[in-house]
Amino acid sequence: MPSSEECIRHIDEVYDAARDPSAAYLIRSRLRRTILACARLVAESTGTEQPRVPGVFEVPAGGSERDREVIRLCNRIYGIAGELCQPSEAFDTRWEAGWKLLSGELERLAAVLRIQSAAPPEASGAST
Repeated sequence: MPSSEECIRHIDEVYDAARDPSAAYLIRSRLRRTILACARLVAESTGTEQPRVPGVFEVPAGGSERDREVIRLCNRIYGIAGELCQPSEAFDTRWEAGWKLLSGELERLAAVLRIQSAAPPEASGAST
């Protein structure tokens, strides 16, 4: 069962991997795990089937505003990472600019997850 805390831990692991931009494969792998964990969290909160692979996701029917924001940020991160994490791009200026953009999105995602984690179940869209 995914949790907001697990998703935040995955985000922290991305930051750890990004300390060495030459580790593009590791960064990409950790980003994918982050996106998948977050998408599974949303699927669980809406009672829908959990995705098996990372990708671009739609918000399931009945999704809360937080669910929509999590999926929007995951889709954005997925798109940015697709270009950024190419092995040939690790040390150039494109990496620096791309990482700045990507890290901003990761920070926003972590903030949304922290709010979701602190919210009582009825406020996060879960039914009782």
